[in-house]
Amino acid sequence: MTFLINKRFNLLFSFLFLSSCENTGVLLEPYIDPHIIFTSRRWWNYDIFITDIHGDKVTQLTKNKWLDFNPSISPDGNQLSFVSNRDGNREIYIMDLIWLDGFTQWEGRNLRNLTNSKENDWTPIFSPMSDKIVFTTYFPSNDNYDIFIINSDGTKKKNITKTPGYEKFPQFSHDGSFIIYQGWQKGKKEIFFTNLLENNTINLTRNNNSNDILSQGNAISPDDQKIVFTSDVDGNNNIYLMNIDGAELKQLTFNKSNDYEPIFSPDGLSIIFTSNRDGNREIYSVDSNGENLINISNNPSDDWSPKFYPDNKKIIFQSLREGVSNWEIFIMDNDGKNQRNITNSPGTDYSFIILPLINP
Repeated sequence: MTFLINKRFNLLFSFLFLSSCENTGVLLEPYIDPHIIFTSRRWWNYDIFITDIHGDKVTQLTKNKWLDFNPSISPDGNQLSFVSNRDGNREIYIMDLIWLDGFTQWEGRNLRNLTNSKENDWTPIFSPMSDKIVFTTYFPSNDNYDIFIINSDGTKKKNITKTPGYEKFPQFSHDGSFIIYQGWQKGKKEIFFTNLLENNTINLTRNNNSNDILSQGNAISPDDQKIVFTSDVDGNNNIYLMNIDGAELKQLTFNKSNDYEPIFSPDGLSIIFTSNRDGNREIYSVDSNGENLINISNNPSDDWSPKFYPDNKKIIFQSLREGVSNWEIFIMDNDGKNQRNITNSPGTDYSFIILPLINP
């Protein structure tokens, strides 16, 4: 039997979500374990796959001889967007996600080209209400990157940034009222804020003679009040925190190596990031006040790109534990215990996202 997640289901899911959160940002049981959507090169080309967190049920969602990568899931769980060059240049495609066999498997249907442009589009991110997508477009003719926003049905495409510089990697606030993104100004990387309601833009880090770098996702605290990022203002990459208006800059890590890819936990109380301070890339955790720094992956191989599982109890990450040419996706408890593979294939598995928690 086939199920399409419809409006009635979304209302039920929203009610269960709000009832169980109690303003903690962490969902309580019962719920279906979220699945992982990822890019994989298993048969000499890159396609989009989905699996449960145990890696037991892997389903191929796209099957194409070109490149399909950079997936993004809508918060309501109904749609998947991704980047593909199947029409000759990189464009953003979208498909419906449908449950099969009593909520045990997925299928992608109704594939369509969302942006349909002559340029190169990538890094699609859904809005919190799932009705819009923000993305980056590259213009080869003048070597320029700009940020665009479009309705998820392909209408009302709008250029948010119109500058000669580079603007990349946008992400929505949790209430959908603003975006932040990476910009390049005068050879330096800066962090920008655009209010989508008032259509005004602010350079949040313009006073720093440094490179200030955003992670691609979850750089905004759950209450939309803080931004976590990497900066080399002290000479090397460390983790910093600032208010959403750029005020009250606070350094969280102090290290002569490189700390990067910081993201907030679902409850906003801790931050995880990647660091090579022990000689290889590993996953670290620190409280949002800068206390209790811990190496949680603690493995001689390279681990990076951590993401919190929605229940705040687990962390999913990228690893080279199966070999330097074999990227795999791993999961562990948020204290580093019970580390194991999710994917285990001879190909490259990467660029993963975690589906939202769903209660059937």
